[in-house]
Amino acid sequence: PDAAGTGLTVAPGRVLTASVVLEDCPSPRIGPAPARKLAADPSGLALLDAPGAPRPIRPASRVEPVGAGDSLLALAPSPDGVVAVPANAVADDVVAALQPGSAGAPVLDRTGQLVGLVARYPAAPRRVAGIVPPARLPLVPARAISAFLAAHSIAEPQSQPDGGPGVVAAALVAIACR
Repeated sequence: PDAAGTGLTVAPGRVLTASVVLEDCPSPRIGPAPARKLAADPSGLALLDAPGAPRPIRPASRVEPVGAGDSLLALAPSPDGVVAVPANAVADDVVAALQPGSAGAPVLDRTGQLVGLVARYPAAPRRVAGIVPPARLPLVPARAISAFLAAHSIAEPQSQPDGGPGVVAAALVAIACR
């Protein structure tokens, strides 16, 4: 099945995603293993219990707000591995050429700090010659992510892991529905 969305392993057996990913997904799976929703909140986040998820590697969250036009990087799983897509900040949103299944994708700044997660992907994205061009997508900001995870006893990392975005990609998962 196609990916319903993207998640980021944030603690052993715990995956963070956008709550929209689970709206029409009563039986989420990460790889061959079933996952279940533990919590969701109004900011648009959901936490999954996913025993088969890869080792957690969570980037430090960016403290200062993103400025309009800041260069960013969105990470999303693809059939060939992880796709790193250039993106730009526009107010509280991100502009990127992401594909279906990108809701919940982490967005990082140039230093590898977490800026936010893609909150929602359009049900019917605009296509030009079969290709999805860059579009403005809403973000759940890093400050909301930090507060949500703290409320569920998942601590903020103390420092940026070695390797920046490449290391973060190791904890990226595709969430499928069955």
